Amino acid sequence: MVLSGIWRRNENSKEPLPDNLSVSHDKAVPPNAVQELCASVGWSRREPDLIVRALENSLAVVSIWDKDELVGFARATGDKVFNATVWDMVVRPDYQRLGVGRLVMCELLKELDEYSIPLVTLYADPGTDGFYKRFGFLADPSGVRGMFRERNEY
Repeated sequence: MVLSGIWRRNENSKEPLPDNLSVSHDKAVPPNAVQELCASVGWSRREPDLIVRALENSLAVVSIWDKDELVGFARATGDKVFNATVWDMVVRPDYQRLGVGRLVMCELLKELDEYSIPLVTLYADPGTDGFYKRFGFLADPSGVRGMFRERNEY
């Protein structure tokens, strides 16, 4: 089941950066690092050149690093005016429940706030909606469920 959410700005989202982690908003994240991070949580493989194109076309990208290891990541797409959507929110299993996911989301939403976009949405895996509710996301109040069309050929 896929849930959609609407983000409402949370003014209490400033979190201190743990000493061992660094944050980057650079879109030039090495595709092999993204691939390896996604594989660590069981996500399917994506072609490196497509990862590069997705990052280049993203509105915002946040990566969290522990030295040279990518441990958290998310990106957002959007029109810079009315809408944005959060994609690929992922945290390496060894770093889950340590605040890395919170840091990723705070940094991504802070960057999106610079555009004053009124509607930010996301699709949450079952059981993860509680995490996103901490940032003010709500299930679509109109009851609309996300729909998608997937093409398998490239």
